[in-house]
Amino acid sequence: MDLEQIKKNYADFDDFKIEYLAKNEVDGLNSEVVQILFDEIKKRGLDSNLIKGIEAQTKELTEIEVNELISKIVNLPCPDCGQRSFPLIGSFVRTVKSFVIFTSTKKVAVIACKSCIKKRRKKAMITTSLWGWWGIPIGLFRTPITLIASLNDIKKQETISESIITSFAINNIGELRTNWDKENELVEFIRHTNSQELLS
Repeated sequence: MDLEQIKKNYADFDDFKIEYLAKNEVDGLNSEVVQILFDEIKKRGLDSNLIKGIEAQTKELTEIEVNELISKIVNLPCPDCGQRSFPLIGSFVRTVKSFVIFTSTKKVAVIACKSCIKKRRKKAMITTSLWGWWGIPIGLFRTPITLIASLNDIKKQETISESIITSFAINNIGELRTNWDKENELVEFIRHTNSQELLS
């Protein structure tokens, strides 16, 4: 490994790329490269919380730390409505849309308040009921499966929520620790993540 070349590459990256690496890619870097990243952040005078994000990714999480992350997430304002009426929960939102020979199936893990999750699920089920059937033969097959899966999600809501939020906390620890005191940044990050489709 050519550390000098890595140092040069990092020096050439813009601030956004350095911040992205610090929040998301540290897990795959060895300690020497992490030190180069540390030095680059300090040299540029970037947000010192990036260091906290890096440190959080390079150590083994305890159960207490995982619970602290989960508590931080569930007590944020809802990324959909902005309210704090209910704690945030995690859920799947499933949709099927068909256009004769083409059928689109989406499964999205969403974190929002209970009320907004309910609205998202209802909208998805109406869309699936109206537009899922028209693809032959896949739409005819996928639509009832998706509607049944959505109903089953409601029955298993507590388990699904715990799984989604725990996974989100662990996979995004760098982002969470970096923006720990920046509530708006965390809410915006969840809003962005909510739009990302999962592999079915």
